[in-house]
Amino acid sequence: MARKTRSPEEIERIRNNIIEESMKLILEKGFDNMSLRKLAERVGMSAANIYYYYASKDEIYLNIQIKGFRLLQSSLEDIRVSENDPLETLGRMIRAYLDFGFTNPDYYQIMLNSNTPRYLEYKSQNKAMEPVALEAKQMAVNAISVPLKAIDRISRETGSIPEQDIYFRAYQLWITLHGIVTLNNRNILRELDEIDSETLIQRMCRDLLRPFHPGADQGGT
Repeated sequence: MARKTRSPEEIERIRNNIIEESMKLILEKGFDNMSLRKLAERVGMSAANIYYYYASKDEIYLNIQIKGFRLLQSSLEDIRVSENDPLETLGRMIRAYLDFGFTNPDYYQIMLNSNTPRYLEYKSQNKAMEPVALEAKQMAVNAISVPLKAIDRISRETGSIPEQDIYFRAYQLWITLHGIVTLNNRNILRELDEIDSETLIQRMCRDLLRPFHPGADQGGT
């Protein structure tokens, strides 16, 4: 009996299901202990059938990253841009980044916190997967570049950020936001006795904008 041809929509549904179950498996067992056999049990198909959708567990993992960073980029690009106040736009991006990290903890863990291979490792050790790893890296760059564009606009329109400091301020902002998401998702912020975690986060969001205000003391970089 001939095998029924799947529609593009069904193929995409199966691929997404593989991604979702792989993400759970990586977080539960670790990337090194993940296997296509274990994954096949999760999704109700044979390991051989999974190869029809993904060539290896590395390709699955990298596609988790690609999907996660695409979702983050979309979250940042979907915010309403203020025509008159670029600082307001950046403030909305700050909150959008945090909201993404808080509401997608599994994706965020694999995107930025898991002990898993990165592009340079694939480049030096796994040439077959290097193109997909490069795509994942580029998606990460694209997502982080969204607030970078807002900072560049602030520099051009207000002069508050010297041109040579744009990348520094963008990475400083990202590193701080990453720390907030990580500590929040690990429930560490909730353990603080001196201040409510949401109050702390709201104040930090306001303070993160201070270097971008006209007349702010930029200090040494």
